[in-house]
Amino acid sequence: MRIIACLAASLDGRIGSATNLKDRIGTPADLEHLLTVRNQADAILCGGETFRQHAAIRKGNRQERPPLQVILTQRFQLPPEAKLFQQSQVSTPPVPLLPVPILIVSPQQAPAEIRNQYPNHVEWLATGDGNPVPTILKALTDKGIQTLMVEGGGHIMNLFLQAQAIDELYLTVCPLLLGGQSDPSLVTGLGFPVAQAPRTEVIQAEWRGQELYLHLKLQYPKPA
Repeated sequence: MRIIACLAASLDGRIGSATNLKDRIGTPADLEHLLTVRNQADAILCGGETFRQHAAIRKGNRQERPPLQVILTQRFQLPPEAKLFQQSQVSTPPVPLLPVPILIVSPQQAPAEIRNQYPNHVEWLATGDGNPVPTILKALTDKGIQTLMVEGGGHIMNLFLQAQAIDELYLTVCPLLLGGQSDPSLVTGLGFPVAQAPRTEVIQAEWRGQELYLHLKLQYPKPA
């Protein structure tokens, strides 16, 4: 399975402002770039906080049907009234009406009173304690997923980097400095020692206005 990530970050590595997490830091061109990158994916994954801030159906600008929507949550605080769950079926004529595929991932099994708040076709996956990424990837492989796209936030990025699972990163570097101590970061966690830090190799770099669009290959150190 190929695993890609796509995010925008400020010059100081922030992916949003804590004063209003719904504010996009990128331009409309960056949003179009995100939609274009999504066309590669047959599954798109995000964390619960990212979903709550942007609770739309995630799909590319050339996809007839949405990819599998994967949401990681610890406490099931996913609004049942969100468009993803209310618009549980979408189509583009003459494509037949089909449910939007949804997989909700959590450390523990969701109790029945939680599951009953969501459409019947939603699938649930419990990963147990520890890093959930290996369990998620096995489940997606069993589903035949070829390309998984990770859309953050920083905690989710950290989990995938710790698992050495992200192959490529599409990163838009935006020309602003946010600087808030509570602003969400591109990667959030305990961090890596310099010798063990994931590194990147530039596949492509392109300026669009004042934004720098990077396509990066991830490289991981070999186990000691």
